[in-house]
Formats: sequence, structure tokens, C-alpha cells
Amino acid sequence: MYALLRAIAGVALRWYYRDIQVEGMERIPRRRPLLLVVNHPNALIDALLVAWAVPRRVLITAKSTLFANPIASIVLRWLGVVPLRRASDETSKNTLDPSRNLDAFRAVVEALARRGTVLIFPEGKSHDAPSLAPLKTGAARMALQAIQIGGVRDLVVLPIGLTFERKDAPRTRVLVQIGDAIDMRSWQAPRTENAADALTAEIDARLRAVTLNYASLDDAARAVRLASTIAALTEDAPRIGVVDRGFAVDAAIARRLGEISRQLAVASPTTKLEAELLVRRLDAVSHVATNHRVLLEDVGISVSVAAGVGFLVREAWLLLVAGPIAIWGRVNHWLPFKAARVVGVHSIESAADPAMRTLIAGLAFVTLAYAVQTTVVAMVFGLGVGFAYLVSLPLAAEANFYLSDRLRRATRRARTFVRFRRDPALQARLWGELTNLRSDVLRLERALAEPRAQAAVR
Repeated sequence: MYALLRAIAGVALRWYYRDIQVEGMERIPRRRPLLLVVNHPNALIDALLVAWAVPRRVLITAKSTLFANPIASIVLRWLGVVPLRRASDETSKNTLDPSRNLDAFRAVVEALARRGTVLIFPEGKSHDAPSLAPLKTGAARMALQAIQIGGVRDLVVLPIGLTFERKDAPRTRVLVQIGDAIDMRSWQAPRTENAADALTAEIDARLRAVTLNYASLDDAARAVRLASTIAALTEDAPRIGVVDRGFAVDAAIARRLGEISRQLAVASPTTKLEAELLVRRLDAVSHVATNHRVLLEDVGISVSVAAGVGFLVREAWLLLVAGPIAIWGRVNHWLPFKAARVVGVHSIESAADPAMRTLIAGLAFVTLAYAVQTTVVAMVFGLGVGFAYLVSLPLAAEANFYLSDRLRRATRRARTFVRFRRDPALQARLWGELTNLRSDVLRLERALAEPRAQAAVR
């Protein structure tokens, strides 16, 4: 049942987000007990992403308020979800019971003792802040109790960072990045510190290495925009079949920009001015490309007749072959998807609401639509045909999403091709500016890295 639900979650996630990239799978141990510590920007979606990405049976911890609904409580307990009573959810915060999570801790320790995998969000709750929230000590205390009480000597604490391009917007990108593990066999707390506090600090450092952290939402938006522009400078134009570059490229550059910002804080006035002028040039070239409806990553495409004919033949052939399947998928899923998105954007209180509500409503509406359609087909044509029809529905939906994304990308590429054919000077101007910007960005990064390297040598 877990495998089935995991597969369904994967399909639902891929329907909402156009690309989910997972990095660092080689860091997941196969047989050792595993405590997953994950940032929590997107409510229920975060648990679904981790359960889908990690190829092990994951025991999930969740806030106890979710169990207030009797039906939800039955389903969650049946799935093995462990309730955690958060201090912020208690009605009488002045008289908190220190043993309120005793059963939850016991369930986690027992699962780890069976060499299982447990997921916990050490921030304590989901939030919309652009940075990792201060971590609670619960994850660290669970790990230490598993060792001291459960005898789980070979426990691994594994940080996983979730980064969303826009968590509230459908057909955007997601990065699931698995960080450096903490091997509890070799980890030791400093003698001057409390063990739980020291381990929490270690978890915090490793989570920050696989997440993006900014002082404000404006800083986050600016860094992501600059990262996308710089990625277009440094990466080759993606093939149409890829649709676009992996989000890991943008996230890595955004992380480097954060480091550059910290270095600029102590840089010389001349270097700071150079960096500011460079940012203005990046914004200016991006603005020019946007005004001409050109993607920066397409500036270097060939505009020869042979390239255009090859592009046209390839994309037309794909439309002829896959187009009917995609249309079939769109026709069968338009109504349930439309209804789910209406539910998703109704009465939004948090940026995490649209994705969570859309996925839950989508699963319900799609399941209902599948049941009705399959029943009708089976009654008319027989059980065999009805089963084949049911199998074709999710495959057609996948084809529809893939082809829609590819068609959108191909349309932009074709528009850029025509624009550059008509105005070769525009391509030459953009290409020249991008070439200069590329070298200037790399030179600035090297200049900022030199003092740090010299300090390390000393």
C-alpha cells in the first residue's frame, strides 16, 4: 500500500510541478537506520517530495492538530504517521507537559532500532520565510535517544534541502538536494556544550548548505532573478527536448551569489562599485531580451536555414506522433484539473496553500473522473477494454504535460529564430553583451575569492 501511495504521490507531484530534480541520491545509505531532517517551506508537499524521492519506507512525523479530524486521524494512523504535539499548538502554553511527546519519541526510537527511516522537520512548522527558521532540538534529541536508549549505534542523520522556484505556481521547478550525512558513530559533541544543542547546530549548518537563505523576500526574488540571468550566461542553450535547464543550476548560482554578497560586505569601495555596475548591466540585458520576447539562453542559437528546417521537421514529427495522445490526455483531464486549481486558489492564507490544496483536490477529482469514465467504458465494451482505458488515462496525462511544456518551449525558440533572422544586429548585440558579462562575472568572482584564499594560506 505504501508503494502504491508513493507512486500516486509521484504522479501528482509531476502533474503540478514541471520538473523535480533530485541531487545526491548516492548519499542515502541502503541499510543503516536513517533520520531525515528536512526544511519545511511547503506544508504537506514537503513530506510527499521526500517520500517520493527517498527509495526507502519513510515514517513521517506530523503536527498533532492534523489528527483532530476523525477521518484524517484514521487515515494518518493507518499510514503510520506519528503525531507530534508542538508547543505553539498547546492551549495552555504556561503549563506545557514535558512528556507530551513521549509516545512519539518512543515510536521514532523503535523505528530506528528496526533500521527504519524517519522524517522530521526540525523547524517545527511550515512557513513562508525566505530563510531557514531557528531549529528546534527535537530531531537532535530523537537521534541521541535512539543511540542511548535504543542502542542504534550506526544511526545516520541526513539533511535534505527543498528549494522551490515558486512553490505556489503550477508547472514550476523543484530541487530536492541531499546533503552531507552526519554519521553518529563518529560524531561527538564538544565537551563545553549540551549534546542536543551541539547536534542541532550541526544539523542547522548542513541544512543551510542545501537551502537558499535570504534576509528578506525582496532579497530572495532579486537573487533568484540574477541567478537565472547568470545561468543563461554560463550554460549552453538547452535542447528543446530538455525543455529547460535543471533548477539545480539556478540554485547553485543563487547560493554563490549569497556568498559573493557576504564577501562584498568587507570588500573595497572600488570592488563594491564594480559589482553594482555589473548587476545593473545584468538587469539591463535581461530587460532588453524581455522586451524583444527573447530568452537569454536562446541568444546563441543558429539562425541558418538548415537549422530552421531541421527544427521544424523534428517538432512537426513529434506533434504528429504524440499530439493525438496529448490531446486525449487534455480532454480527459481538463475538467478535474480545472476544478482542482479553482479549489487551490480559494481563500489562500499561505503560499503553501495552492499546491497542497490543488494536489489533494486533484487526486480526489481525478480519481472520481477515472472511476466514472472507466465504469462507463467497461459497461459498454467490457472489463478488458475498461481496464485498458483506465491504464491509458495517466499515460495520456503525462504525454499532455510533456508535450505542452515542449510546445511552449519550441514556440519561444521559433519566435526567437524569426526575430534574429529579421534583425541579425539584435542577436549580435545581445551575444556581445552576454560574452562580456560572462567574463566580467567570472573575473569579479575570482577577485573576491583571492583575499579569502590568501587568508587561508596565512
